[in-house]
Order: sequence, then structure tokens, then C-alpha cells
Amino acid sequence: MKKYFFAFIFAFASAAAFSRANSVSIQIIQNNPGQEKVWVTSQLFEQSVINFYFDAGRIVSNSPIYISSNDSDENRKALRAALIENNDGGMDYLVRIELFYKSSNSSVPDIPKLANVEKVEWKVYNVGTGIELSSGSKKPGKINSSNDNEIGIERFAYAVAKDVTSSIDEN
Repeated sequence: MKKYFFAFIFAFASAAAFSRANSVSIQIIQNNPGQEKVWVTSQLFEQSVINFYFDAGRIVSNSPIYISSNDSDENRKALRAALIENNDGGMDYLVRIELFYKSSNSSVPDIPKLANVEKVEWKVYNVGTGIELSSGSKKPGKINSSNDNEIGIERFAYAVAKDVTSSIDEN
């Protein structure tokens, strides 16, 4: 009888823990005028943000990396499509993180370089309502040979994800 009681308590506690976890969907937007290829820096940034949320115990998914367009109608359609997709998937929040590349420094798409990134802006949406809940931005800071690589991209992505998480937790 005690076995069943403890099994029931464990199952109830597990269910309670999972019911409190917010689900977050990540969409990276690569803003790099004139480029039509997804850059390695964007891919590493996305994977680092996903890892941050997974390690924090959040339910996380992602939408394909979107290459920003000069056409605002196309960008709005992409946002609407991401909201619908995530609503159908039962997600709570959509986090769109836009990486702005430095056009003067960005020349090699296959090499991970933090120096390619000028800044990052994000917007957090309630998937059910489509309402923007919060937004923010961050710059990479001082870049040198020790952080202009995969480790620097990961650290910067974690810092951004931490800021985004603070805004999610406030809502």
C-alpha cells in the first residue's frame, strides 16, 4: 500500500512540475541585407538559446531561421505564420530574436564570428492572443580574439536568453 501511495505522490509532483513549465518557441531572424543563406553564426546563436531554455527545464521548440526581408508585408506574414504554427503546437510564447549583422564585417557565412553581429533585438509574443508582451535589445560588447568564436556566440546568446526569460517571467 505504501508503494502505491509514494508512486501517486511522485506522479502528482511530476505532473505539477510540468504543468508550471512555460513552453517557449524560438524563431531567429537573420537581418543581413543582400544575403540569402543562413549563416553559421545564426545557427549557433539559435542552438545556444534553445540549449539555455532546455537546461532551464522549459519546454522549447523552434521555427526555421527566417531571413529578414525589406518587405514589411512579408515580415508580417512570417510572424502570423509563426504564431499560428505555435498556437497549433500548444506553445505559450513565441520569442523572435533578430540578429543584425554588420555589413562591413560580414563576409564569410560559414565561419562563426561574433564580430559579424552588430546587435540583437527580441520580441516576446503571447501565442494565444498574438499580443507582443515585451521587447528588448542587446549588443555583444567588446569583441576580441578570445570571444570572436563559437564560445563567444554561445555566451552572448545565453545573456540574451537570460534577459528574454526575465521579461517572460514578469508576464
